[in-house]
Amino acid sequence: MKASRRLIPLNCMDRTVLAFQEVNEPFIIHAFLYIEGEIDPSRLNQAIRSAQMAHPVMRTILRGKYLRIDREVQDDLGNSVLTVQSLAQIPDSDYDRHLFEWMNKPLDLRKEFPFRVLLLRKNETQSTLVFTFHHSAADGIHAMFFIRKIIEYYNNEVPGDYKPPEDIRLSRKRDALFEFAQSQRARVKNYYWNVIYDVIYHIVLAAIPSPSRLYHDKSGRSRDTFFCNTTIGPEKLKQIEAKATSAGVEVNDILLASCYRIVDKWNRMHGKASNKVRAMVVVNISPKEFRQVVSNQVTWLSPPTWPADRADQARLLKKLRSYTLSATMNRGAFSLVYFWYFLTRLPPVVYRQVFRILVFLRTHADCPDVTNIGVIWPKIGSEEPAVTHIGKARILNITGAPPVVTPWTLAFAISTYNRTMNISFTYRPAMFSREKVQELLNLYVEEVMNYQVGSKRVVAESSPAALLS
Repeated sequence: MKASRRLIPLNCMDRTVLAFQEVNEPFIIHAFLYIEGEIDPSRLNQAIRSAQMAHPVMRTILRGKYLRIDREVQDDLGNSVLTVQSLAQIPDSDYDRHLFEWMNKPLDLRKEFPFRVLLLRKNETQSTLVFTFHHSAADGIHAMFFIRKIIEYYNNEVPGDYKPPEDIRLSRKRDALFEFAQSQRARVKNYYWNVIYDVIYHIVLAAIPSPSRLYHDKSGRSRDTFFCNTTIGPEKLKQIEAKATSAGVEVNDILLASCYRIVDKWNRMHGKASNKVRAMVVVNISPKEFRQVVSNQVTWLSPPTWPADRADQARLLKKLRSYTLSATMNRGAFSLVYFWYFLTRLPPVVYRQVFRILVFLRTHADCPDVTNIGVIWPKIGSEEPAVTHIGKARILNITGAPPVVTPWTLAFAISTYNRTMNISFTYRPAMFSREKVQELLNLYVEEVMNYQVGSKRVVAESSPAALLS
């Protein structure tokens, strides 16, 4: 690869993810597009390269100097990031095993671009497109934006005179995510006091008492991950949406409440009691001017619940909805941005030790990580996604697999494509058997479908939209 002096600074969340990577905790995102029809590999490869040229972060490698790490933009795209394989040509091929091997293939950010693509042909008419991203380069929402751009180039839907929006990070030396967090202080009374309290809460108070562990039937140490998934069809999804509307909440609130309740149920099924339960909930804090920029623009909320909350479905829903709205209005999600910003200003050897301490404190250990990226590629004024075809081939469905790192034992990924809700659980086979994860996934879907919202509306007045996405 040809060296370049153009650098893209990493924001604090990028550096946080890299800190996990440096202590052998792979932070990898996968998106799976299930395709019916023929895909032209040469045309796909050219579309990928065009999207890389439009979004410089996807053609960078890491460079370190004087305890500082930056992304260095490469003008020479080098070898293709696309791999094409056919199960018919692989002896004793097994689809799941092959995906498992691909998902756990190392991604060296100092030698490779922060993403790769697999076109896996299952037979003459069906294939799977697997997009793998390192989380330090993009979160799930903006990774999907990059995938859409690749499809648009493949479909020749990008005008010849199209000028991609300037990647504004190229012209900034400071942490753009931290700057955005600071810009919100005028909207909140006692902003800095709120931030200080939230930081102390996240790293000290939240660990007392430690959250209940999610039962798992294995106890290995391997970092490998795999996933299982299921779908909720359009008719059932419509029922969930109607239920949420009647209660004055969002579908996301029901999905989150169901997560807390199945942790309780799951542990009881295996003879374990649950006291405090936490979940790491991904929050999109992308400012408007960053919406078309591929990068990492998320943080987390972690609302706690107690047995009395989880015993009453309507009460639990009300508590989580109130927590979400309060965190939104008071910019509570930004407290972690401050925390990670100042932590990653320390020498790497120091903040790595802080990460280890946080894991030891079990503030969030063994809690599920919940990501809902919402509707994929929505078309304004229509219920159909804006992208349903890639060339003459048809995109049947899309699902994802978020990373699983040591503080968490399971990651939920939820998205909706073409009016079908996709739910996947990413897990470590060293911790869970496939049968147990499938059993837990079935329990979650049953809880979502049968969730009782109560007869009273949770939110009586219109409220600002939640940050959860």
